[in-house]
Amino acid sequence: MAEPSREYSLRRLRELGEGLDPIKPLLERHPFCVYATGSYGRLEAWDGSDADLFFLYDDADESERIPWTTFARLSARLIDVTEEMAFPPFSGDGKYLEVQYVGEMENVLGSPRDDSLNVFTARMLLLLESQPVYDEAVYTRLLKRIVGFYYRDYDDHAESFLPVFLVNDILRFWRTLTLNYEHHRLKLLPLTGKELERKKADSALKNYKLKVSRLATCFSMVANLSAELAPVASETVLELCKLTPSERFERLRGHSDAAQGVIGELDAIYGAFLQSVQRTEEDLLANFSDSNYRDEALQNAKRYGDLIYELLQQVTTPERMRFLVI
Repeated sequence: MAEPSREYSLRRLRELGEGLDPIKPLLERHPFCVYATGSYGRLEAWDGSDADLFFLYDDADESERIPWTTFARLSARLIDVTEEMAFPPFSGDGKYLEVQYVGEMENVLGSPRDDSLNVFTARMLLLLESQPVYDEAVYTRLLKRIVGFYYRDYDDHAESFLPVFLVNDILRFWRTLTLNYEHHRLKLLPLTGKELERKKADSALKNYKLKVSRLATCFSMVANLSAELAPVASETVLELCKLTPSERFERLRGHSDAAQGVIGELDAIYGAFLQSVQRTEEDLLANFSDSNYRDEALQNAKRYGDLIYELLQQVTTPERMRFLVI
């Protein structure tokens, strides 16, 4: 009997963390954590899933940094362990393995440097789809601290606080993902022949994933935050951060009979999505090279988006919906 995705994901993450044991004496001198995002963060990994890892450092003293040699040893150990565990190679030959500092993350939040330093992506994925790999205690502490960034004004509005700042940041992340996709499509313009057909298939596959798994990651949180009665406490946000996107949708199932019906259909489409994308890259590109297959997949993705919009209408009051639009 095949191991369920959730149990498979948790077991692999645990084994990956245990693989760092030989260098723990070196790591324990520094307050930082490692967390996984992507399919492992959503607990829906399979044996072809990448290990999308981020590193977060608790720089209470903003002059403090992890020594380069320590991080080099950590990176080398992670590369060795992921190879031993037969993970796919790190994207970009490991060039995205870098440490984010929480103090800097707070200082640049909302600024142009937020995105250019990759801090924005690291923060959003931490909040929306992450699982601890190394030092869960530090991970939990830093998650709480980062949620606190969005609660600066809570004391002045303790009776009526809404996490509009956080919702706007998530919406910005979603729109950034869509813009990044459009930028990726520019690569199609100079191509011809078989190379163009392959890139069109790759673009359609990215579009499919964007409109299903990425949409779920962002709007499972937006829907829950929009459905909560004021005041929305930071503890509620922390609870939501520790749920997977699918679990966040399930949390809304009892909101109304109409919401329950929508969530049931969302769950069915998402299950079919997972079955379709858990294949080798060559198989996926072959499937998305077929125009009929591609059209059907993207039509299902459109239906998924329609259902999320319908769910937002079910769980969000008109007054709260205004914050999602304006």
